[in-house]
Amino acid sequence: MHTYETQITIDAPPAAVWKHLIDVARHDEWSQHFQLRGDPVVGGPGRIEFSLFGFSTGASVVFETVDAPLELRWHGGPKGIAHGSHFCILEELDGGRRTRFRHGESFSGILARLVVLLLKTDRGPSYKGFNEDLRQRVRASTDSAPGREQQIFPR
Repeated sequence: MHTYETQITIDAPPAAVWKHLIDVARHDEWSQHFQLRGDPVVGGPGRIEFSLFGFSTGASVVFETVDAPLELRWHGGPKGIAHGSHFCILEELDGGRRTRFRHGESFSGILARLVVLLLKTDRGPSYKGFNEDLRQRVRASTDSAPGREQQIFPR
């Protein structure tokens, strides 16, 4: 088993992050790196779409874990070659005011090591890019929430 993992801190509670992560129908509005499709229920089918070597591609997946607002996990890919278990883990920080978003995938199969090496380059799908897209989406929704002051900068 070979694992690739990234993480980012998001200045919002896990429930606020989860709201955008689980709303897969709207991923294409804010994510430039991955779009997850399907109804995220345990055992249900889905699809992950991404760019590889500059070409759009994707894979069928099955949702493994949907544990709001802590963990989303799915698996897919050819078994024995490069089968992945993709995870998104949300950890509460600072008494629930912030979230550590851990995002990665564990691969098995004859190409597992190669896939992890690819993910460390800019040629494969960007987990770090998705993380930043998610942080920006959460920030934008939090900044525009009712009752939240917005800082206006003079021109």
